[in-house]
Amino acid sequence: MVQDALIHVAFADDHNLMRTAVVSLLESTGRIVVDIEAENGKVLLDKLEQAVVRPEICIIDISMPVMDGYTALREIRKRWPDMKTLILTGFNSEQYVIGLMLAGANGYLLKKCSENEIHDAIAAIHMDGYYYSECANSTLFHLVKTKAIKIQQFTDAEIEFLKYCPSELTQAEIAQRMKTTQASVDGYRNRLFSKLNVNSRMALALFAVQFGLVSIEVNRSGNSILSQPKTK
Repeated sequence: MVQDALIHVAFADDHNLMRTAVVSLLESTGRIVVDIEAENGKVLLDKLEQAVVRPEICIIDISMPVMDGYTALREIRKRWPDMKTLILTGFNSEQYVIGLMLAGANGYLLKKCSENEIHDAIAAIHMDGYYYSECANSTLFHLVKTKAIKIQQFTDAEIEFLKYCPSELTQAEIAQRMKTTQASVDGYRNRLFSKLNVNSRMALALFAVQFGLVSIEVNRSGNSILSQPKTK
């Protein structure tokens, strides 16, 4: 991790041993300081409210008593929209991760991740604003960071499909919205997989958001919504 300044983080997990181990791991680098520890989402929010200087990144477990990570994530997005979040989870399905994106998470990690990956995730979120493990070392990640890919490389149908990727719609439902068949939609997806060198809809969803095809906003209730930019 190449950083001169300390990265200040908060960490919420209901397992004491897990918290102790992760905090020790993070602070051993000399580049990260854990200012806030919490055993659930409510305690995390209370400590964030009371903090004189709030952390830049919150690391949040999803399954916690009193207030779970999803609820805490939505509250953080509503109260401190510029604060970044990294989710720790044991689930890895595409729809689950897309749900995290829609809730406003800047990244996620599986709890079985390596020591190096958690360091890399925090550094990437701090510098670039996001980290999704399937994309971190892919062509897609590079293209998004450098803006090397041009929108002209996609057909109108592929762009329309990309706009639906960061949603909870199934392939069949996307086909209905696009007024075409599911086979055609599957074809758009497969061609995009080939063009971007990825193999998951979650990766396409990340590309759509980071490339500016759609934006994720938070309304007054704290719920995330998808907003498509106006076309000329």
